[in-house]
Amino acid sequence: MQILGYKRDAKVVVNVTVEGSPGPLRTMVKLGSSVEDAIKQVVDKYNEEGRTPKLDKDAASSLELHHSYFSLQSLDKAEIIGDVGSRSFYLRKSSSRNSGNSGASTSFTSEIVPERATSPPPPVFLLPSFLALKIQKIVRRSRKLWKILVCSQ
Repeated sequence: MQILGYKRDAKVVVNVTVEGSPGPLRTMVKLGSSVEDAIKQVVDKYNEEGRTPKLDKDAASSLELHHSYFSLQSLDKAEIIGDVGSRSFYLRKSSSRNSGNSGASTSFTSEIVPERATSPPPPVFLLPSFLALKIQKIVRRSRKLWKILVCSQ
């Protein structure tokens, strides 16, 4: 039985980099398995190899599979691996904002904090030390210049 040009029972090697782990994990996954099943297989293989940081077998439900480290949107857990179009993934813990969301996570939003209208003046105690550093720099450079002038004669 062929669906969309591939056999669902065929297996492929996928590379999955787990967040915090030093290198990618390679495992065999059926093309017809869901992303959730693939995550469970990766967690089992990860624990079988004894990699660190340790992952709980029950933690598979709280993990998200992404196309890459830079991808903010996770794959839908119901999506089929054969339809994803990639064999290289990044596995990370789901964000707390999207933990109740069983589907694909949305992009992260950050709170916008308004900037103060007027910035506070610099602390007065820093001004003398700043001037002292500048004067020391001038003295050092003038010594170097003096040595060069004296040595060249």
